[in-house]
Amino acid sequence: MKLKLSRRDFGLTAAQMMVGSMAGGALIGAGPVFGQANRAVNLGTFGSIDAQNYIRAKGLAEKTFGAGTKVEFVTVRAGSEVISAMAGNSLDMCNLGSSPMVVGYANGVQASLVYIYKNIVDSEALVVQNSANIKKLSDLKGKRVGLPFNTSVHFAALAAFKTAGLGVNDVQLINMRADTIASAWTRREIDAAYIWVPVIPKLVEDAGTVIFKTGDLNTAAGLVMFDAFLVRDEFKKKNPDLVLAFLKDFEQIATTFKQNPKEVVDTMTKFLGVDEAAVMRSLNTFYPVSAKEQLTAKWLGKPGEKNSAVVKTLQVQAEFLKETGQINALPKDMNGLVDSSFVAQLA
Repeated sequence: MKLKLSRRDFGLTAAQMMVGSMAGGALIGAGPVFGQANRAVNLGTFGSIDAQNYIRAKGLAEKTFGAGTKVEFVTVRAGSEVISAMAGNSLDMCNLGSSPMVVGYANGVQASLVYIYKNIVDSEALVVQNSANIKKLSDLKGKRVGLPFNTSVHFAALAAFKTAGLGVNDVQLINMRADTIASAWTRREIDAAYIWVPVIPKLVEDAGTVIFKTGDLNTAAGLVMFDAFLVRDEFKKKNPDLVLAFLKDFEQIATTFKQNPKEVVDTMTKFLGVDEAAVMRSLNTFYPVSAKEQLTAKWLGKPGEKNSAVVKTLQVQAEFLKETGQINALPKDMNGLVDSSFVAQLA
């Protein structure tokens, strides 16, 4: 099912993510060159329970990148910040959602999607008030739905509404920050909210029910929703061994996240100063995708393979962004954003 959203359906503000351009290339290496001095990596983190902060908490940066590499951890708050930082050469690698990647790519930022960080299944969802008599998506007609505009959940919500035949005029969309949704929910100012963890469980505990998860878009609309690692092309060309070393360690950390959650809880609660429940919520909604699976057409595909599921999803998002004026023109070849050569070395 091919989705089409109009300009009014997906009202993004172009000024929020405008980015510059820079030169770059693509080259792949075999492993970290330990002892090579005067190298540096700026590694992004959203300040949450992610692999980058786990590396910080465990003091693993030297093991991952080698003793001669200076590692700077850069905290970002949004995908648009990741893109802007990469455009300015101040960030080399970071995980983020796919929509800002498309914006950056369309605006000339030389960076590549090299690895799927996680499959978004239930970390984003539509929660409805039990008192609102909403049992399915079509019941949202005329209802008040709170969500933060210009985000991954905004994209997912509109795509979900389309599968039920709902247009933007059929639903009262209310632009709300994530940190204000819970209070608006408690005051019953909204009938539903499309939001992410850790807000979701708060709404469910306060007389709410999840009726749609972002992962459902895979079967409902043929979209694969994901976060992925983006790498600045110039950095990738100069330091392919560092990129590969990080991705190798990420695979090990992802396995630890799933198989040894107690150790992760102990580590991250102390490092981030959050409670155990918050860490477990994050771990329970973390779905890594193995390198072997990423090489299939259901995800990135093999190097040189065209029109994988990831590319098709990026194309749909590009069409949405073009229709809303977020990007001026559709990229000629969305395959150019994806580089699965690192994944091929890991599989």
